[in-house]
Amino acid sequence: MGYLPRGQSLASSITFILLIANVAVFIVTLAGGEEAVLILAQTGELFYAGFLWQPFTAMFVHFDILHILFNMFALVYFGTVVEGSYTRSQYLTIYFGAGLLGNLASLFLIPLNDPTGGASGAIFGLVGAYVAMERKGPGLVVAALYAVLIFIDSAGPGVNIFAHLFGVLAGFGLGMLFLARRRGSEL
Repeated sequence: MGYLPRGQSLASSITFILLIANVAVFIVTLAGGEEAVLILAQTGELFYAGFLWQPFTAMFVHFDILHILFNMFALVYFGTVVEGSYTRSQYLTIYFGAGLLGNLASLFLIPLNDPTGGASGAIFGLVGAYVAMERKGPGLVVAALYAVLIFIDSAGPGVNIFAHLFGVLAGFGLGMLFLARRRGSEL
């Protein structure tokens, strides 16, 4: 199982950089108000009107303090577990690939005028990569159960369940791909 590489502190990790980026955007949206949220969060209406950056920037937008606190806790927990098991580029590919896939799928599955945002699609990608790491034996049962419980617990009104679903699937798929490539190069 992962965890940060030996000798690496949280403060020098990619996970920490992502946490700082999320907090910085949260502060920008607090200072910029509704206009900043509209520009950076994702809505189908604005995306199709040319705001093509929104699937990316929406991964950093959080709508209230509980939203960012919960997501940043999950980012630190799963990020530090997963970061030690993949290369830096693989970790970033899992994080951003899962977040982008979740947000792009949401463009087709959520009403055009519903704003969405948050790091949870990307974080669910980390959960999927964690399940890929623990795909055999008792670790798989624990990882899969944990992923399912988080998925169910995070469902509810105003939650972009599609970002979560497509995020976890992308993370699992990318995790499996990267682990298979590593095994192939070790032969």
